[in-house]
Amino acid sequence: MPDILSPCAPIAAEPCRVGALSLAPAPLEEMVSISSFSNSLPALREAVLHALGASLPPAPGTATRQQGLSILWIGPNQWLACAPQGSGLMEKLQVACGAHAALTDQTDGRVTLTLCGPYAHAIAAKLVPIDLHPRCFGLSSVALTQAGHIPVILMQRDRQPAYDFIVFRSLARSLHHDILAAMRGGIPESEQN
Repeated sequence: MPDILSPCAPIAAEPCRVGALSLAPAPLEEMVSISSFSNSLPALREAVLHALGASLPPAPGTATRQQGLSILWIGPNQWLACAPQGSGLMEKLQVACGAHAALTDQTDGRVTLTLCGPYAHAIAAKLVPIDLHPRCFGLSSVALTQAGHIPVILMQRDRQPAYDFIVFRSLARSLHHDILAAMRGGIPESEQN
């Protein structure tokens, strides 16, 4: 049996605040990537629905969120499932859909940083090359993009808006620094209307 790694936080747990904006690491979650085997997609959808009570998002740029569980579309026939620590996410998925998909535990390899507060969209827009206007990127929208030079999975968590930046653990400190620098740079005047 493989050793279980207990990851330590790459950045301090205390939120950084600039005005009404806040940047903080989200609580550690169990994360599992799901990649469907060829010709197994219908069976995989059924198995995940039965095991987790949630469906795999069918379209690019969306997430299913309910009761602490998130399933993000991260590519054709690929998803990232996230659940609170201790939920046994990997075990549930292995039992239910191990025959239909490749499952990889990402818990020790990813960190989520949450940016929230008034004008969070203006700060995020300084870093990501996508349109964050609500008609293009709304609640539960997901994008595989870059924040500056760092690859991230970006999800709008709520309507405030609050954004989750899911990043490789080794790049979390760098991304934290970049977001904090953008926050300290202030809100562009064009966004303050």
